Amino acid sequence: MRDVLVTGGAGFLGSWVTRQLLDEGCAVRVLAAPGEPRVNLEGLDVEVVEGDVRDREAVTRAVEGRDTVMHLAAIYRDFAPDPWAMYDVNLKGTFYVLEAARRAGVERVVYTASVVSIGRPEPGRAADEDAPYECWDLDFPYSRSKLFSRELAEYFADWGLDVRVVCPSIVMGPGDVRPTPSGQLIVKSFTPGLPAVHFPGGAAYVDVRDAARVHVLAATRGRPGERYIATAVNLTNEELVDVIARVAGTGKPKVGLPRPVARAVAAGMDTVARRTDTEPLLSREFFEYSQRPSFYRNDKARRELGATFRPIEETIRDAIADFEARGLITR
Repeated sequence: MRDVLVTGGAGFLGSWVTRQLLDEGCAVRVLAAPGEPRVNLEGLDVEVVEGDVRDREAVTRAVEGRDTVMHLAAIYRDFAPDPWAMYDVNLKGTFYVLEAARRAGVERVVYTASVVSIGRPEPGRAADEDAPYECWDLDFPYSRSKLFSRELAEYFADWGLDVRVVCPSIVMGPGDVRPTPSGQLIVKSFTPGLPAVHFPGGAAYVDVRDAARVHVLAATRGRPGERYIATAVNLTNEELVDVIARVAGTGKPKVGLPRPVARAVAAGMDTVARRTDTEPLLSREFFEYSQRPSFYRNDKARRELGATFRPIEETIRDAIADFEARGLITR
């Protein structure tokens, strides 16, 4: 692995993948969407080409001369009243990148899926890479779009393209410029006048730097056609609130909402968000998805790739410091 294309390389996770590839001595080309902020690439010795992953010609040019493609470009939102753009980018974009890689004779592709593209475990258990997708009763566009695009990537593997799939859990840490929905969990915990609210359910979390490392390891040590979960810790929603409060020292009172009350609050926020075209504090889709604790195991990534994962406290501490430095939160 020497000449690498990173789609979405200017983004949160993509920029950390780019940094780690540079540390490995790779020559990195980044495909950045038109108008996408480039702050995460400042000071890095990379070739930046502008183009949309839905633009076949732009993708073909970007892939040219690369031996490895890291495909991270995607729309990541837990609130999507109009999901068409998400499906368009996450599905059509993935097809164009993979087909361009196949035609160009690229040696390997690492595709970024998500744990929301595989199934949630039974209560009290943690799922592995083979958990079958089961949340067909929920209209959660991000989850569905990542499921379909992961399956597309794996069909290309069946076709003979060397594709390895990484499924990160909820990614947190420094460099979350937008911030993403996961970063908003931290930012919103500093909102004045609001208590630290939690509700039933839970999820898995990983540091962005460790998730990036799994991508690099998947390229160098992974097996064609295999999935690797990148996750560090499973936390109930109450445990996450406790960790953020402990690390941040916010001293806020903690309020637990019963499930019916939390569901009504999420529905109300959803209604207001749709009317005002703003992001809700809690999206109804994510609320419903997380009611069944979405816990996952990292055994395979540790065993086959040699991946390691830092404590969630370090992740949240570094994320808070980064948000403070950029003026997104004040204590």
